[in-house]
Amino acid sequence: MKLRKTVAGLVLLGTLSVAACSADATEAAQTTSTTSTTSTASGSSTTGSSAAEAASGTAFAASRGRGPGGGVDVSSVTTEDELIALVQEAYGDGALDLHRGHQPVQDVLDEVLAISHDELHVRMDAGQNLAAVATDLGIDPQTLVDALVESWSPAIDDLLAAGEITEEEAEQYRQALEEAFTFRVEWDGEQAEPTFSGIGT
Repeated sequence: MKLRKTVAGLVLLGTLSVAACSADATEAAQTTSTTSTTSTASGSSTTGSSAAEAASGTAFAASRGRGPGGGVDVSSVTTEDELIALVQEAYGDGALDLHRGHQPVQDVLDEVLAISHDELHVRMDAGQNLAAVATDLGIDPQTLVDALVESWSPAIDDLLAAGEITEEEAEQYRQALEEAFTFRVEWDGEQAEPTFSGIGT
């Protein structure tokens, strides 16, 4: 009887871990806020977004996590504000522990690491971050970072082709995306998540 309870508990724990990953994109879309806080000389004030900004932000948030294989659909990025949000999302979500939310990058993790999602969770539950998992598998963590950057770079290329950003700005966004994914791969569970508010800020 005790053995059955232990097995049932382990199965439930595994189910909850997988459920947490699959809920990442949905939760991110549901928690999108349409207010922003700005600092002034006399303090800070909170202002509501315009209807157009709110609609654009909500549409983009809803589209995240819905690309091929459940990943981020980089083709949904049509403005620089959406690109900024995409770079911020590349950092992942620290509330989701070491994996920081696999769903938006699961296809790349599958391809580069070549292990199952469940095995990845077992390794992370044992305290390994993505860099440690890669190293343990004989893969240079930079290879994983490069693959992640490459998978989301089409969003930058599309804005460059549309004339929304310059070549110089595109390169700065690529560097920002690399910094974000490097943070995600190397995160030790302690570092505070940076806030990306655009290039030159």
